[in-house]
Amino acid sequence: MRFFQLILAAAFLSLPVTAAGSVPTTLDYRVKVRLRDAAAPLEGTLKVATLPPIQTRNRVKKPRFVAWRVTLQPEGRFPAPVAARLARLLYLEGPGPGLVPREGGIRVGSRFCRFWQAQTPASVGAFVYLAEIGPDLLALSYLSASLPDGEIASVELHLDRAACAPGALPAEEGRALLTSLKQWGALLEESPMQEERIN
Repeated sequence: MRFFQLILAAAFLSLPVTAAGSVPTTLDYRVKVRLRDAAAPLEGTLKVATLPPIQTRNRVKKPRFVAWRVTLQPEGRFPAPVAARLARLLYLEGPGPGLVPREGGIRVGSRFCRFWQAQTPASVGAFVYLAEIGPDLLALSYLSASLPDGEIASVELHLDRAACAPGALPAEEGRALLTSLKQWGALLEESPMQEERIN
């Protein structure tokens, strides 16, 4: 019996161990963008995929974040500045200030996820909801917003599918959306002050 226990233990130890963040987290969105002075919206899909953490010789300090790659389809439909702006409207991080859990849940593909909402500045016309796709890992689920500057007039993002492995890591730029919302709020608060100075 002892012999078989040793064999089983050796077999278990020989199994490959998946490092945290090595399996990519993927998010698939439907996107609709209205450009200023454009007759029709641009529609397509946006995909977010995290990249494996950079391996270092430091075995004690484990990676805490990963980079992500954002791609849009059909290729070439969205101008480069628009694609870069859309990447700043994403979220893939843990809960934090300005994010409030709501009762019930939200369905993402075949999964049922806990439901969160982002508090937006009063001056910003935006609705932002998030789904808890993993333990302490939130992803943007739905965004509808009017942008105060730039060539994008309005945008809608809707999460169709999310996949993440146990131990999935947040993205380095995972709070980009919250930063953008704060910038919009500051810009809109500054605009009336500028108009008052002109008058």
